[in-house]
Amino acid sequence: MLKKGFSNPTDRVVRLKNMILTAKPYVESERAVLATEAYKETEGLPPIMRRAKVVEKIFNNLPVTIRPDELIVGAVTKNPRSTEICPEFSYDWVEKEFETMGSRVADPFIIPKETTKELHDAFTYWPGKTTSALAASYMSDATKESMASGVFTVGNYFYGGVVHVSVDYGKILKIGFRGIIDEVQRALEKLDRSSPDYIKKEQFYHSVIISYIAAIRYAHRYAEHAAQLAQQESNPTRKQELLQIAQNCQRVPEFGASTFWEACQTFWFLQSMLQIESSGHPISPGRFDQYMYHTTPPTKTSPKNLLRNWWTAAGSN
Repeated sequence: MLKKGFSNPTDRVVRLKNMILTAKPYVESERAVLATEAYKETEGLPPIMRRAKVVEKIFNNLPVTIRPDELIVGAVTKNPRSTEICPEFSYDWVEKEFETMGSRVADPFIIPKETTKELHDAFTYWPGKTTSALAASYMSDATKESMASGVFTVGNYFYGGVVHVSVDYGKILKIGFRGIIDEVQRALEKLDRSSPDYIKKEQFYHSVIISYIAAIRYAHRYAEHAAQLAQQESNPTRKQELLQIAQNCQRVPEFGASTFWEACQTFWFLQSMLQIESSGHPISPGRFDQYMYHTTPPTKTSPKNLLRNWWTAAGSN
């Protein structure tokens, strides 16, 4: 029995939930291949510019996926409940499990032979170049021996990306990525070329612009894909939903959100882009209630249904 104030999920949400529960997780290779290509292409550039070019390469080329029934889009992987690999952080533990990953008791993942080959080829670039290798280089032999003996462990911090952070979602809801780019452009114009840290700051600002433009393009790719699906859709209700999704993704997160639907879409793009860029598992939504409170509610699609759809999007990625 439902408690007062609660309601049963819609048929759409039930279908999305069942998709998650019945999905067979896959290991996918596209992000690893794209990131490796970008690092190969940018050797000689400053690290921060290389990282911006990695983001650009990924967001310009990673497959875009819109699943049936979705109202909030932005898939980290092609298959639901699956994973991409981020070899710039660590990779060797993945390769060691190629043969057993599909049959292990805890969290089995299907990894097709073609994916295994693509990942192996990408991994050949990374010995000695990962952030985990850098971290290990700073550790004493005694530290490494203690870790090997199980005295302590740094756990996922050794292998993952930037974690335990909460970005300024509210600011993006107000001014969008384009507003951030405008701020950076103004900061660039004010730089003192005679300052000792001018080059470092200039590189940082240019890397921000490259990354945000790529992120805008990523959202526009979803807009284009939604419009294409709408042309093929025979169900008039779903066709209108896809057209609205296309309109939302064309506007946000480039610009500030003007409806609650756009706000939910903005939030999820931010969350999923962070996951794609940095392999960061615990990225907090922060005070979702506060920064979403002042967004304009939609007139047709209820906020409750949109929030439920966002929650299933989080569960499928």
